Amino acid sequence: MNIEDLYNFMILYRTRNISDAATQLNITQSALSKRLKNMQDELQVQLFSTRNKRQLTMLDSGEVFFRYAQSIVTQYETMKGELQDYQKLQRGFLKVGCIPVVEQYSLAIKMRNFMNEFPKIDIAFSEFEGETLLEKLSTGKIDVGILRDIQGKQLNDSQFEFVDLTDDELFVVLDKNHPLAKKDVLRIQDLKDVDIVTLNPGSGVYELILNSYKKEKISTNVRFVSPHIESLLATILNTNEVTLLFSKSVKPFMTSDFVMRPLIPSVISHLQLVYPRGDASLLRKSFINYFTGVNMKM
Repeated sequence: MNIEDLYNFMILYRTRNISDAATQLNITQSALSKRLKNMQDELQVQLFSTRNKRQLTMLDSGEVFFRYAQSIVTQYETMKGELQDYQKLQRGFLKVGCIPVVEQYSLAIKMRNFMNEFPKIDIAFSEFEGETLLEKLSTGKIDVGILRDIQGKQLNDSQFEFVDLTDDELFVVLDKNHPLAKKDVLRIQDLKDVDIVTLNPGSGVYELILNSYKKEKISTNVRFVSPHIESLLATILNTNEVTLLFSKSVKPFMTSDFVMRPLIPSVISHLQLVYPRGDASLLRKSFINYFTGVNMKM
């Protein structure tokens, strides 16, 4: 007995007539009758009565067999569909953009694992500054973006989906000999007369700093902006200037010359995976499922 036998029986069950079933199956009546007989012999049970040649009567055993046959055929078709989807995933091209935090958030490891699992898929994985990444997402030049939630707010949420990947906390980073280094925690009010250096506008950090200062109704004293954390640290070394950076982003660059202090109240941001709403390619759905654990229907 095989899947074809189950399918043949399901057609017979619905037509209740061997001639009609054979026509639908595009086989001869004798071939269908022989297959049905062999199936019943294998099962050692009669499934239907042929007393009325025009309208077969299903026995109780036939009703039971139909339920199982229907379930098995449905699962078989589902399995074939998933395997076909998997075959389609063996080739493809996906463009992924990310703000410059790939190593700090272990994104490179996840990306390598995905590429190892699907070695024939070509992935263009590039880092961009925030404003460039937003432009590429908005114009469809990349398929998926990874950026901070504060940056994603500049996108139209009716056109994009946002999935949190991880979170991070904003810290004040200062020279170890800075007067404020004596405090275990800091408030934005503590920084009202302090010059700050920060990442560029569009970085997400810059916007959070402005928002935090605005909430406290104090003005920012921004003296220097740069896209590079190393440059910010070099600027505040042996000075009374400070910078504000996310903990996971700055830790790889920290040395004994600097200290980090949390803010009260804490400022938390989420790193998000962002992609256009609507129907997505199988490849993009699979990448999102793999990267986020969110089960998008294929």
